[in-house]
Amino acid sequence: MSDDPDRLPLDSPRWSRLWTRMGPGAYPVPQVLRALGDDPSDLELFREMWSEICAEETTYDAAFAAVPYLMDFAGRLDPADADEYLIVAGLIATYASDVPSDLEPAYRTAMHRGLTLVLERLETCKTNADLRYLLASVAAMRGRTDLAEVLQDLDAIQETCESCGTVVHPSQLQAAVERDRSS
Repeated sequence: MSDDPDRLPLDSPRWSRLWTRMGPGAYPVPQVLRALGDDPSDLELFREMWSEICAEETTYDAAFAAVPYLMDFAGRLDPADADEYLIVAGLIATYASDVPSDLEPAYRTAMHRGLTLVLERLETCKTNADLRYLLASVAAMRGRTDLAEVLQDLDAIQETCESCGTVVHPSQLQAAVERDRSS
């Protein structure tokens, strides 16, 4: 793993004060990060952990401390195997609120690295679903969380047209399009 001096050490007592989906006390997160450090390709273990740090459109503060490690793991894997790490980083960025000041420098550095990894990955992405979620990660990591949400939820964003009854994808998509036109 990289020697980023700003990242929260896995043995720091600060983890016990960070929140996950289950509440305060993120001490299981560094344990999982240690195990993933030995084998980042253990996606089953990764999937069990990530839903504790980012779920139901909420990013818990343990995620900000975990992201530097997750981006290290993504960088160590073959590009296709890194997708899940990069997509989860995009979800974390999409639903992030205030990043605790002590975690922010390492989080921002890791997200910058994640953006580089995602952009590299786009060149060889093979499935449309992965492409959509990786593009959402790019949007989130660049601060366009509205566009990221649209891309992540594209299959669920729908309304019925009042005049013809056809199912359409209007308001969220329109808002993202209007923001693009104004910039």
